[in-house]
Amino acid sequence: MTHVAKALAPSKSVGDTSGERDVLMAALRAATARARLAAVEFDSIGISLRQRLVTCEEALQWAHDENILGWIRLPAEVSK
Repeated sequence: MTHVAKALAPSKSVGDTSGERDVLMAALRAATARARLAAVEFDSIGISLRQRLVTCEEALQWAHDENILGWIRLPAEVSK
């Protein structure tokens, strides 16, 4: 997978093997699944917060527990 730069070129890359391509495609599918799962978790946390089923602190802890807290960006004045 040393030919990533060639993948960005408009011409077809001939330097990678079909095995490398299969591994990368599987990794991309797995990343897509993880991203969709994270989106579902965000939605669940948001719905629970809106319905007052959890507090803000509990919502943040939930996100931490699901390892998605890093995606949440709060304004500086809120996080103090």
